[in-house]
Amino acid sequence: MKILSPSAHGIIDVAFITFVALAPVMFDLEAPIDTACFVLAGGYLLVTLLTDFRLGLLRLIPFPVHGWLDLLTGVALAAVPFLFHFEANSAERNLFLGLGIFSIIVWLITDWKAQTRSLMTDNG
Repeated sequence: MKILSPSAHGIIDVAFITFVALAPVMFDLEAPIDTACFVLAGGYLLVTLLTDFRLGLLRLIPFPVHGWLDLLTGVALAAVPFLFHFEANSAERNLFLGLGIFSIIVWLITDWKAQTRSLMTDNG
């Protein structure tokens, strides 16, 4: 069920970016994970600002491409705890697994085809 419009997805992106950027402060994470959170938040912010939707600033990335980037990132985030053998039930494991699952769910419920015209070229 595709219940999220591009605008609603953008609001979730901003909340996600804020949460990831604040995660090192909210949780007692190891130093390399702190850095990973800041890089992830910065990357998400960059993609959001470059996406062709209402919250986009430069609108260079088509909204469906933003979606594929979100899906790939979600799968990667969910895989990180297993690839790097995070300790069971550690804050780092739970954070990355949760972020990955959340990203995949948001991807599944976003209507990636809702916007058929480019905001960059259309006035209406």
